[in-house]
Amino acid sequence: MANDQSSTTAEAALLSLEGVCRSFDGVTALEPLSLSLAAGEILGLVGENGAGKSTLIRLVSGVIRPDAGTISWQGGPVSLDSPRQAIDLGIATIHQELEYCGHLTVAENLLLGEPWPRRRGGVDWAALQAEARRRLLESGFDVPVDCEFSRLTAVEKQEVAIATALAREAKLLVLDEPTASLAAPDVRRLIDHLKRVQATGVTILYVSHRLDEVLDLSTRVAVLRDGALVRVSATDELDGQALVGDMVGRPLQQVFPRTRSGGTGELLLRVAGLTRAGLFEDVSLEIRAGEVVGLAGLVGAGRSELARAIYGLYGADTGTMQLFGKSWAPSSPWQALEAGLVYLPEERKRHGLVADHDLAATLSVGIRDRLSRWGLVRVREERRRVAAMIDRYDIRCSGPDQAVGTLSGGNQQKALFARWLERDPRVLVLDEPTRGVDVGAKAEIHAVIDRLAAAGHGVLLISSDLPEVVGMSDRILVMNRRRLVAELTGESRTEQDVLHAAAGLGESG
Repeated sequence: MANDQSSTTAEAALLSLEGVCRSFDGVTALEPLSLSLAAGEILGLVGENGAGKSTLIRLVSGVIRPDAGTISWQGGPVSLDSPRQAIDLGIATIHQELEYCGHLTVAENLLLGEPWPRRRGGVDWAALQAEARRRLLESGFDVPVDCEFSRLTAVEKQEVAIATALAREAKLLVLDEPTASLAAPDVRRLIDHLKRVQATGVTILYVSHRLDEVLDLSTRVAVLRDGALVRVSATDELDGQALVGDMVGRPLQQVFPRTRSGGTGELLLRVAGLTRAGLFEDVSLEIRAGEVVGLAGLVGAGRSELARAIYGLYGADTGTMQLFGKSWAPSSPWQALEAGLVYLPEERKRHGLVADHDLAATLSVGIRDRLSRWGLVRVREERRRVAAMIDRYDIRCSGPDQAVGTLSGGNQQKALFARWLERDPRVLVLDEPTRGVDVGAKAEIHAVIDRLAAAGHGVLLISSDLPEVVGMSDRILVMNRRRLVAELTGESRTEQDVLHAAAGLGESG
């Protein structure tokens, strides 16, 4: 394995870790490692879920302390005892799930914790907004300062977080999956911003499952596997296949497997002229047995809203649906489950899981009606089914009693799949099924989707991941501004075709 630290010796480094390690309850999360970041570089950090990335982030951010080893800052050893101490040094961590006050304005969030300008005994709101606007513009961002934070787009929220850190003179930005909820154009916008930030001399530790972004943005890449640092290399020495091999410890032959013949069977789901005001308009589509139909579009295009209507979370104003040849107007999700249609939501932590529930309860809730007799759950049968599901879907856990919220993102997603696939549904509506999961778990989920289609199930795959939607789908439907604007078929379709249609530019070429 390449291990190129020559450009960031400990003496020249902004941040240096020497022999740093950490365990939890006797389980090693991070083996002793040495890693340095130079001023003004972007270091990409990659690895499967559970590889140790989160532990390393928490060490650098002052959330936890190492069991052994030395952390040095600007050439001198430091003891990072708290997040506040890290912030005061100039280390700012921007997490995937941003912790801001949604009901406050952008200006109020930007200056939260600081003295606000006063006027006649009250807050000088004009001066507050002017200062917030100045900070945003200095960071290269144009975000409305009088808008509630909760109303911002995902990329605008990231920009506010970065501007907040830079205004506090951060020298090191730690970005944890910053593009997980962004569509392709917003990803490009954020990456361009980060390159401009780097040009000012700020160091960036960029943690992401999206390897194309890491290769595009980073000057060097560090790879963690099973808590060990297995590679540190200059980006121009790497490619995606090499990174994947290092991350999973084995060659990943098929990221987008295709075992099915491509033929389709009976019509399973038909949607005709479906409209719900403000959410989606005049949408028509069909899903047949044995096919994966991709549904693409930018954030806010109406994809998830359409999926929820098909599942019965809310009704439509006009239009009709048919499921298995019969009229379909579900009044509740339970009706959909009983009929043989399941839905995996976009935000699994908010809409799919209860973090404090154990894995057994999470899995069995989907089949609780099938485990009951005279209103009582057959406990022995429940345990047997849960154990079989954990084994069948390779859910990596300490046991069925582990809290589902403590599982990695990939294993949480596999638990959701297991819960609903145990009902043997004929139609699956999957909304961002691999968001926030590592490359190994993503390949496993893709294999499950392919097997389902090969067995005659119908899949509606909603995804913002362009390689995924192109690689997995037999047909791709594209939404723009709440309407279906394109259907792309054949092997000649490309990511560019999808993006052009999603942006309202029509098909390319």
